[in-house]
Amino acid sequence: MDRIGNEKGKLRFIVLPLQPASADSFSGVGLALHFLLGNTVVLNTNLKEFWFGWRTKKLFPVKEDFTAYLTGQNQPLAFKPLSEEQKIRFWLYGRVKGDLASLSIYDSSTDSHADTEIRFSPDDHLVGFRKAFIAQLSGYGIPFPEAMRAPALWPEKMSYEGMDVLGRALESFYYYSAYTDKTGRIDTAPFEKAVALSSESFMTQNLLGWAHYRNKDYPPARAGFLRAVLVNSAGTGAMAGLMWCGIFMKNKEEALFWASRAAEVRNQDVAKARQKTIKRWNKYNS
Repeated sequence: MDRIGNEKGKLRFIVLPLQPASADSFSGVGLALHFLLGNTVVLNTNLKEFWFGWRTKKLFPVKEDFTAYLTGQNQPLAFKPLSEEQKIRFWLYGRVKGDLASLSIYDSSTDSHADTEIRFSPDDHLVGFRKAFIAQLSGYGIPFPEAMRAPALWPEKMSYEGMDVLGRALESFYYYSAYTDKTGRIDTAPFEKAVALSSESFMTQNLLGWAHYRNKDYPPARAGFLRAVLVNSAGTGAMAGLMWCGIFMKNKEEALFWASRAAEVRNQDVAKARQKTIKRWNKYNS
């Protein structure tokens, strides 16, 4: 069954943080896998680009509700009404216990869930986990374009400890982004620790770039994003960061380059991406 082929336009697929098996077993690993899967799903060009960070506060208006969700102490989410409210077709959610991720996909159009279990291991740079996930998507009627499968399997080099530290840094990033007025600075120490433990990781370098970006420290943000795309040449999240750094560092050529590159990766209209970037440039540099 093809669940997306007859739809008008591209559909939204959101990756929720993976929860621990129990509240007392919380670690950052579930958040690290969530970030990994989010950066994988964004390369499925059959779907609309859509990030959990864009919806954090709309899904969890109160910080304490988000904390309860992360630690697995929440009531089940009301997927059906949330889907109608947020215009989201597919939801990925699940739990982590040891090296096993129990994943579920909810399809709001049929009000149905599909479940699977996938083991993960840093030993193969989390490649096997992503291969199995991509196969799950295809089996559920959400085909992953053949041309995008190899780019979605970049080597994510980190240990279990590195995953834990990365996930906790991501947690602090979500809290800062969704629940503060952003007048203060985000503490970059957790992000720097994640990079120190996993310096060859796309995710750690990318996230450190976004932490610097939030602090309006654009040169180190740009450096982090560049290191990230050296690891993952299809890392569109880092490319978006480079585009914004180009705008705020007043480098129009660089902003247009990375906007174009991200559009090429996602098989989007490059001319439209450039036009949108020029509008952003004019807004912030007029």
